Amino acid sequence: MEFRLPNLGEGIESATVTGVLVKPGEAVTAGQNLVAVETDKAAVEVPAEADGVVAEVLVKPGDKVPVGAVLLTFRSGPADEAAEETTEETASETVGAATGRATAAPIPPPASAEPPAATPSPAAATDPSGNEFRLPNLGEGIEAATVTSVYVKTGDAVRAGQNVLAVETDKAAVEVPAEADGVVEAVYVKPGDKVPVGGRVLLLRPAGSGPTRPPVAQSRPPATSSEPRVAPPPPPTTAPARVTPNGEGPIVGPKTVIPAGPATRRLARELGVGLSEITGSGRGGRITLDDVKAFVRAERQRARSDAGMAAAPAASPAGGIIVNAFTLPPLPDFSKFGPVEVREVSTTRQTIAKNLTVGWRTMPMVTQHELADITDLEAGRKRIVEGLPKGAPKITMTVLAIKACVAALKEFPQFNSSYDMNAGKLILKHYYGIGIAADTERGLVVPVIRDADKKSIRDLAAEVATLAEKARANKLAIDEMRGGTFTITNLGGIGGTAFTPIVNYPEVAILGLSRSSLQPVVRDGHIVPRLMMPLSLTYDHRVIDGADGCRFIVRLAQLFSDPIRLLMET
Repeated sequence: MEFRLPNLGEGIESATVTGVLVKPGEAVTAGQNLVAVETDKAAVEVPAEADGVVAEVLVKPGDKVPVGAVLLTFRSGPADEAAEETTEETASETVGAATGRATAAPIPPPASAEPPAATPSPAAATDPSGNEFRLPNLGEGIEAATVTSVYVKTGDAVRAGQNVLAVETDKAAVEVPAEADGVVEAVYVKPGDKVPVGGRVLLLRPAGSGPTRPPVAQSRPPATSSEPRVAPPPPPTTAPARVTPNGEGPIVGPKTVIPAGPATRRLARELGVGLSEITGSGRGGRITLDDVKAFVRAERQRARSDAGMAAAPAASPAGGIIVNAFTLPPLPDFSKFGPVEVREVSTTRQTIAKNLTVGWRTMPMVTQHELADITDLEAGRKRIVEGLPKGAPKITMTVLAIKACVAALKEFPQFNSSYDMNAGKLILKHYYGIGIAADTERGLVVPVIRDADKKSIRDLAAEVATLAEKARANKLAIDEMRGGTFTITNLGGIGGTAFTPIVNYPEVAILGLSRSSLQPVVRDGHIVPRLMMPLSLTYDHRVIDGADGCRFIVRLAQLFSDPIRLLMET
């Protein structure tokens, strides 16, 4: 039975594996977390849907997998039986994993010399004697850590719970303890090494046992992270190697190995691309999904250029439209001009950048600005807040903005839609999910207030407060970021007079709120001070005309300016 990556939310096509929480042969129950993944919106753990025994783990930390890709396989029967039948190789690093089990015995690392710091795939099985100590999961969303100190050396005796090294992540500096008693037989890391979760750290020999020595017949250097580990080819006198079901060639053989995961092979078959034509960018030349997509885009662009149609949009083999395909030129060497500092960019921040780029290059956006007189609304809000019991959720301007936006969306339904450019159709949504952009240490996240039209102001205040706290604590569930139809981003607490927010694709509009200020306004022939709040509405010009954009934001300003009207129309 296959366990696939489930749908993680609207607009999410893939996720990066940050941790594998089970191993082959382990019995799991329905609801038990199996794999931790990270998307552009959150880091989550994916639970099992039914009881079973893990037969094979097909992913490892760092793998980017599409929704629907196979992560694990299950077998029925005792855990120990499943463990014996499970191959040690992961499908993303060896060819032919779908055809059966590897028959060659796993190769333990040599004990005579200290191996290099490079680590094998974290998803690979551990040393057959169970002696390898690997970097454990250090927390949600942490994929790797930098070694700052190694407290032991070859020959040292260690006890369970004794700290063996210190590491540093983007969140904290921690010490890593040994999990069992033993004698250090090899140290694989040194200070300064960046080790992925699941990477080899030490080789421990159980106390009282002799040194671990691999049989002479199997003596071979351990596979490094730069080359896939495959079973040795059969001798010439044996039967021919089996052929994979997709006809890509024999399972083994030095000239036929094309390292690629099952999802990558499936995509290549669907697009009619031969893996032998593609140069892999993964470790050891492994071909990834991005490699296949890039190859297809390049071929389509080349074909269009040859035909003299480079300026026209082209349909991709998967049925989508390639919009303004381009290749970024490499950056110059800035160190020639002065000191520079290179920092790692988190997976969340990278995905945010990609998604914003998709929205920016896909949608022709227009931003409309307006000032809303919130003098009376703010005075009423303060009176209500002062009368609330201690600890009650605070009614903020964002809460009131949700009410105003729902009323305007009902009047202008095209703002509550998505445009399917592939099909040339507009999808109007008859539900109202208001996303609230939240600034966190890990980047921008957008929790969604579901069915906002059916909730009172107090209900909205409680839900906004709860989601904001979860966002700051990095505890938002995927389901709490699904179903958005319109987004509000409030920078009033920071400052600024106006800005141009980017639409949260695949929505078609977003409202920005800036800091309110007292301004002189002419009313009934007299100049009076009024509290004015800047509104900034960005919308997709493919769906919304400028006149409708102006009508929408003027309507919002009217609702903000008249608390009674806001109350009556929501």
